[in-house]
Amino acid sequence: MRNLLRPFVWILVPLLLCALGCSVVHSCVHADEPDERIAQRNALWEKMQSSRPSTDAIDAAHALSVTVVDVGQGDCILLLAPDGKTMLVDAGPVGAFPAIERTLDAFGVTSLDIVVATHPHEDHIGSMASVLDAYPVGLFCTIDASVPSPSYERMRDALSGNGCEICCPTGGETIAWSESCTVTVLNPIAGYPEPDELNDASLVLRVQYGDTAVLLTGDAEELAEKRMLDTYPRSMLRADVLKLGHHGSSTSTGYSFFLAVSPDFAVASCGTDNEYGHPHYETLSLLYDTRTALYRTDCDGSITFLLDGTNVSVEPTRKELP
Repeated sequence: MRNLLRPFVWILVPLLLCALGCSVVHSCVHADEPDERIAQRNALWEKMQSSRPSTDAIDAAHALSVTVVDVGQGDCILLLAPDGKTMLVDAGPVGAFPAIERTLDAFGVTSLDIVVATHPHEDHIGSMASVLDAYPVGLFCTIDASVPSPSYERMRDALSGNGCEICCPTGGETIAWSESCTVTVLNPIAGYPEPDELNDASLVLRVQYGDTAVLLTGDAEELAEKRMLDTYPRSMLRADVLKLGHHGSSTSTGYSFFLAVSPDFAVASCGTDNEYGHPHYETLSLLYDTRTALYRTDCDGSITFLLDGTNVSVEPTRKELP
């Protein structure tokens, strides 16, 4: 596939309400979830948690490492290639930088080859300015959209100070990162009308090492999933590990898309007792019925998946007590 990293000048990105009709505030589709459904969701999660299979140990020095950082209600994922290349996908909400910094320190990361902002919602870029201020960055990847928010403006200013290259890749392109890993952009896809919801414009990345792969979906929902299904062969969607779209919301991870990905492991990045009810019962039920092992940052803390090209191992870190 083509390696089409198109740099653009950040100051030309309009600081206006994005043409996608986006909103900074997420819809709380399950904010008023009945107590009975909450009890069902918790009971189902207990079953799933107790039935997760053990995995064999993998040598991290010869594996793709993918750590879903516990940043509360938001997304932040650190990837380390076998050759030492680094990538950070999203940076959680405001206040998440200490957790991000602790994680990077634990892995000995002092600079980031690539940083990705899947889309400019606060729970994905809230601490991005702090990351850009603290670490040298080689390439910054995002989408061509803006939101009128303090987090977005701080990120824009920090990018100017960091001096990194900036690009807006689209579906079908590859991002040059590591000689041993292939990073393919699956969304947004050129040629389609702009979605009404900014979530559906999220950068979706498939990172492959050998015969193993992880799919990072940002907040992509049903429309983006349908477009990917209509555009790519199933082999381009298949992954061993799926980062659930939109924190495990029922508006993401549709049945057909999930079957195409066919993961062995799923992970939801969400906050403890979050007001949205993430991950939703419908998503849990799908994973339970398909015997897919689920890990959650609200229950497991930060979670590291190791992919050695053939097998996958999981290393959850229990949440620290306050």
